[in-house]
Amino acid sequence: MGKKTWRCSILCLCAGILTFVAGIVMIPLLRIYINNMIAKEVTLEEGTFVYDAWKEPPFPIYFEFYFFDVLNPEEVSTLNKKIEVKQRGPYTYSLTSIKNNITFNANGTVSYREPYTYVFDRSRSVGPESDTFTTVNVILLTMFNTIRYEYEFIKVMTELLADSVNDNKLFIRLSVHDIIWGYEDTILLKVKEELKELGIPFDDHFGFFYKLNNTDDGLWTIDSGKRDSANNFDIRFWNGKSMLDFWSTEESNMINGTDGNLFHPFVKKTDHPPFFFSELCRSMTVDFQRDSTVQGIDTYRFTHPRDIFDNPDQNPANDGFCTPLNNCPPSGLYNISVCRKGSPFSVSMPHFLYGDDRLINAIEGMKPDASLHETFIDIMHDIGCVLRTERKYQINMLVRNNPSFEIVKDIEDVYFPVFWFNESTIVTDDWADFIRSSYLTPVHIASYIPYISIAVGVVVTFTSSIAIHRQRKKSKDKMQENQDGTPSERTSLLINDDDSQSERTKPLVIQ
Repeated sequence: MGKKTWRCSILCLCAGILTFVAGIVMIPLLRIYINNMIAKEVTLEEGTFVYDAWKEPPFPIYFEFYFFDVLNPEEVSTLNKKIEVKQRGPYTYSLTSIKNNITFNANGTVSYREPYTYVFDRSRSVGPESDTFTTVNVILLTMFNTIRYEYEFIKVMTELLADSVNDNKLFIRLSVHDIIWGYEDTILLKVKEELKELGIPFDDHFGFFYKLNNTDDGLWTIDSGKRDSANNFDIRFWNGKSMLDFWSTEESNMINGTDGNLFHPFVKKTDHPPFFFSELCRSMTVDFQRDSTVQGIDTYRFTHPRDIFDNPDQNPANDGFCTPLNNCPPSGLYNISVCRKGSPFSVSMPHFLYGDDRLINAIEGMKPDASLHETFIDIMHDIGCVLRTERKYQINMLVRNNPSFEIVKDIEDVYFPVFWFNESTIVTDDWADFIRSSYLTPVHIASYIPYISIAVGVVVTFTSSIAIHRQRKKSKDKMQENQDGTPSERTSLLINDDDSQSERTKPLVIQ
């Protein structure tokens, strides 16, 4: 029985050590296995975890518009007062985008188109699309800006054209629908009538999203991740180009990163993931800000660096966005007129957040607040999936002094905030549950296996070691007992008997 117990203890000790070592070895091996599985599941091919979500985003996407209503248009026009505005909004549109014409190329890329459909959501808006606001006369100011350096007789002809229409004013009243989707402008209509006699077609409508509903912004070609998951979803070509041609430096013209809806897997806090925003004609980066959670799922929150739109004096990387070359707006702005047909538009964060104080102070009613106006992206870092995003940007128009035109001859240059928008999305409850059940729960269970193995190994090894120690001690005590020859109780009695017998046989001596 002792030998069997001894063997069992030895076997248990060996098993415990092996289980402990196996757990230690499993930690990196299991991580490698899980990473390989993730890399496979985020590859763009039919049947993978990410393909269906990429093809047709399962999360609702909203475009929220906030407009700046001018409260004192007459005082600005006649008394040269500071423009005073009040923010109105949100006016919200739901966005549907389903990729089509998907083509898997032999070089590991995927090409596709992605039409956008905007539908007004009254339940998420403060009013109907018919709500009106007083805003700057974009067409008139664009016309003044375009001919700023032309011959004098052209300026005279332009002023005569402006005087011939009713909307010859610095500020006009337009509806939400007009500003976004377009309206018939009286100046453009006049030009159209003149050009019609010459047989030249001309569009008399203008809107910031004019003709963009139910259309796509071109042909995209991105990396599928089949060859290297580190390049997942990276844009290779946009409308056949690997580089833009709007800006003055190669760095500024680069098309970097993804489209901002998905990123490559295994995002680290030290990363600065770039994304390309076609509506704003440039690539941008985000930096890690803090840990966050979305629907109970751990994420990393990334935001734009504060100097993303800074003047090149503060951020030399922005030198290429100064157009014309070396003509840089104040910090907090970048000029997009070169990619918007020469219109004097610029982009900033809402309310000129992190911009030059001169921008904020020039308009009465600007209230920059990072908690309300900062762009952020919450990324599920293992698989690179964006679970929540709010991309917030403001469209501004330069109202420039021009002594050649009565309307603007006395005003000071000012960047007027026309509106800002928030492109937002958040994972739904159903998809959060799906992510937990199909990915997080299995991964968490699997990740516990090595530590369970280590714990079992430690317990078995410790228990077996104690058992072996006790058995060895017991065996050692027996051996010591035998070596010392210590008489037992029976032996002791026999010796006493002999002594007694010896005493009895002694002869009696009489003295």
